Amino acid sequence: MRISVSGDAPVDLDRIRCAVRAALRPYRLPRDTQVGLAFVGDAEMRRLDRTHRGIDRTTDVLSFGQALPRGVKGAAARPLLRREADGTLELGDIVISVAQARRQATRARRALGWELAFLAAHGALHLVGYEDETPDGYREMVRLGTKAVDIRPPV
Repeated sequence: MRISVSGDAPVDLDRIRCAVRAALRPYRLPRDTQVGLAFVGDAEMRRLDRTHRGIDRTTDVLSFGQALPRGVKGAAARPLLRREADGTLELGDIVISVAQARRQATRARRALGWELAFLAAHGALHLVGYEDETPDGYREMVRLGTKAVDIRPPV
């Protein structure tokens, strides 16, 4: 999997990339899958949230991926993902507000690196159809995101 990064990441990217890969690993996506990861400020995140969700506030993470039928997630989403003309699978983009992540990490007394990795994993799960609009969906995504962050990279 190729993860391209834009913006200034305030921490080392290894843990973040590992969390994205760990979150998506169970769904056995093709090796040529591509994910974009962008780190932005509050103003840009607020603009994106207002434009795409109609919510005029800063959020922590947004994902922009392929349209999937409601309720289709994980392994069930894999056969519905369309490849580009060149054969690659462009899964989508994950956008993280660094300032919002920093505030959340401080409030929860977590390391910023952990928070960013969790948000990246959370965004990756959205790209394969997971949703957090219900209490059950939210709990499932928190569990899967936490598991992805806590997986140790192979040595």
